[in-house]
Amino acid sequence: MPTGGPTSTPEGRPADGYEASYRNFDSPLMCQLRREAYGEDIGQHSWVGADEVRSDIRRLGLSTSSRLLDLGCGPCGPLTHILAAVGCAGTGLELSPSALRVGRSRAGALNVEHLLSVREADLNEPLPFEAHSFDAAISLDVVLHLRDRGRFFLEVARVLSPGARFIFTDAGVVTGCVSNESIRRRSVHGFTQFVAPGWNEALLESAGFRLIEIENRTESLLRNAGGRLAAMQRHRTELERASGAAEVANQMDYLEIVVELARLGALSRVMYLAESHGARSN
Repeated sequence: MPTGGPTSTPEGRPADGYEASYRNFDSPLMCQLRREAYGEDIGQHSWVGADEVRSDIRRLGLSTSSRLLDLGCGPCGPLTHILAAVGCAGTGLELSPSALRVGRSRAGALNVEHLLSVREADLNEPLPFEAHSFDAAISLDVVLHLRDRGRFFLEVARVLSPGARFIFTDAGVVTGCVSNESIRRRSVHGFTQFVAPGWNEALLESAGFRLIEIENRTESLLRNAGGRLAAMQRHRTELERASGAAEVANQMDYLEIVVELARLGALSRVMYLAESHGARSN
């Protein structure tokens, strides 16, 4: 089961753990794990719940004429869920080719393949779109894996139309005491960047966004991480046959530290809703 948004190795390729997970994303075992972990399986790949996605549709003000961009879409679970609910067009960017194959299959199963387009891309690089190409954007639990989120926000502002809304979640906001050992365990999926409260807000403003809403969603992280850990414990023997004992132990240790840091209030997951006024020049 993937445990966060897409990341890359120093060479710029998908981290092996994500790619392997995405290849088996829709196996019967992984689907069962998601149902047990989340309650409602919409093909999510991070800390996202279905109710959260539905509430964010309203925040984004989406309609059938909207053009939605999902930055770090993974296997396109939330994106295709939105397309099926709204009937708008959606584009997903993702570094993992395996995830995109799963996303195309999911779109077909939901009869929204005509609404979905996907592209393989590294979010650490300039976005491959013209200015003002989209009416809304989402990036769910991805930004903590990017090396320069300030530049990323500038790129998002560039490709959004003026007045377009952007929602992203950051599960790496430091709100308490975090040890170096906890940071090591929390960063097993490649480059991970933790930030202080106010950091994202300042960068959004510098990129030309007006911040509309901030919501602490640590409870959803705690619920979903705990649900995933419990599901893995119940199916540990099957998972070890599929992925190996060492990999399963590594994933469970990761989820344990995620739960611990959330319970302590040391790391928080925060949602930011912002409106674009057009990209600012540097």
